[in-house]
Amino acid sequence: LNSAIFIVVFSLIGAQLFNLPLDTYLSYFCLGHVFFSFFSATINDGCQTFIASEAFLKQTPYPKLAFVFRVIWRNLLMLAHNAPIVLGVLWWSGLLAQAQLGWWLLGLALTAASATLAVALLGAMAARFRDVPMIVTSVMQVSFFVTPVMWQTQQLTERAQLVVHWNPLAAFLELLRAPLLGQVPSGEAWALASATLLLLTAMFLLVYVRVRRRIVYWL
Repeated sequence: LNSAIFIVVFSLIGAQLFNLPLDTYLSYFCLGHVFFSFFSATINDGCQTFIASEAFLKQTPYPKLAFVFRVIWRNLLMLAHNAPIVLGVLWWSGLLAQAQLGWWLLGLALTAASATLAVALLGAMAARFRDVPMIVTSVMQVSFFVTPVMWQTQQLTERAQLVVHWNPLAAFLELLRAPLLGQVPSGEAWALASATLLLLTAMFLLVYVRVRRRIVYWL
């Protein structure tokens, strides 16, 4: 209910600010807000993955990835709680029948895989350096304004659009938002998201696998 009220009220203002039809802007902003909130909550929660599980990890040698999966699953459930809002907005905008469900599921799978690796890395870093959660929170706050959540990429100048083209969060946002708007995500978004997944995989193998045994001692 909180999200629904915010989305409707801001869309009424945003449609006027950006000179767009309300039904077009409402669906665009609704999906952007819901999915970016999922990104932000997952990343911020990821920093607390092992810190919040200190009592468990110090008593029993649980598989540490179980706590990573717990964070991902919890935030996927929270994302599912917003499904009625998304479905209602898409129905009101006449876009529900145009949704590309296959592309959306593929984008969600790529996003969840990347989020899992990011949570594992951030959780380990935050266990060692306790100021990491505060830094990540600040970065995510800034990221909201440089990611096309409430504005569209074509509204920027060609030079300013580099902020979007090199922003992994913008790529993952397009993978999840475009299919529900009846569009196929661009090849550029797929390429950037895939490159991000490969980079996170390399960092996971080089960093997390090497330090995972030390996490308990950092808590």
